[in-house]
Amino acid sequence: MTDTERARERPGGRVRRSCPHWCVSGHGVHRGEEDWLHQGEPLMVARGVVARLCMSVNPDTGAVDGPYVLVGTTEHTLSEAEALGAALVALARTGTGPTPP
Repeated sequence: MTDTERARERPGGRVRRSCPHWCVSGHGVHRGEEDWLHQGEPLMVARGVVARLCMSVNPDTGAVDGPYVLVGTTEHTLSEAEALGAALVALARTGTGPTPP
């Protein structure tokens, strides 16, 4: 079951119409700033390290912070996350080259 499905089943947990398409947060469960947070499905990238999209929208002002990609506790802009992903792919491809005898 995804976080979105769990949120829909929780009393008071709901997905807002104003949520980005990737948001799986159950809104209405928390009060204040915690309820403004939009989070995507978690992606396990290493043992004990989760990456996910996140963003907050202040309901009073409409101010948007994000989206960002959180990797563990480190926040990356979308372009930084793309560059990190490309660097990891390049690193892995380097390792698949021929090994000298």
